[in-house]
Amino acid sequence: MLLILMTLGWGVKAQCPLHTAIDFTATDCHGTEVHLFDILDHGQYVLIDFFFYNCSGCNITVPMMVQSYQAFGCNMHDVYYMEISDRDSDTMCQNWVANYGVEYPTISGLAGGSSIVDQYMIGSFPCVILIAPDHSIVINDLWPIDNVQDIIHALENQGIQQHVCSTDINEPSPFVLNLYPNPAKENVTLKGENLSTISVYNALGQKLNEFLTKGDELNINTANYANGVYFVKANETTLRFVVTH
Repeated sequence: MLLILMTLGWGVKAQCPLHTAIDFTATDCHGTEVHLFDILDHGQYVLIDFFFYNCSGCNITVPMMVQSYQAFGCNMHDVYYMEISDRDSDTMCQNWVANYGVEYPTISGLAGGSSIVDQYMIGSFPCVILIAPDHSIVINDLWPIDNVQDIIHALENQGIQQHVCSTDINEPSPFVLNLYPNPAKENVTLKGENLSTISVYNALGQKLNEFLTKGDELNINTANYANGVYFVKANETTLRFVVTH
């Protein structure tokens, strides 16, 4: 009987049993507040990767998650990525983010992740779910993930389109737009020809500032920005920068 149960259970992976999302608000490991329903009601899908630091499967799949995040436009288009730990501290999550180059919000277990995992009844890790803008959970566990195309195909099957993500500010744009220093502390400078309307967004896609200028250079004060990833839009080009105080 034990052998039969082991055979039947081999390769079976628990998944989120819910069909409708439960709202939550939490602060990621860099201090950015994340409100699930605000993102969904804005019209974006939300992909959540449930993980923990010492999970071997999580360590294998996270590089593929990061690649797919970049393929779909770095949280600025159809889908918004986040990851949630069920047990780790902010410090451990910060180390995780640094190790794997994660740019999307990472919520630690001690900052609300543990209760969110309980709400969603996640039984194994990693567990990747996809929530549609109407709050329905359309993917209860994206598995197996053998390569980045498994993630890309699953999201494209939901009608989510790929978008270009500008992740390297040193690459020349059609408008010769440059942003420095990166990471920024107290300020960041944007240089480009014929600048006009310039907008700054946080990692949630929320507009923080808008500037009107007719020059070729703009200095943006980032002293009051929390540590994290930000985006600046100018001349139809989006550049990413990081603030670390």
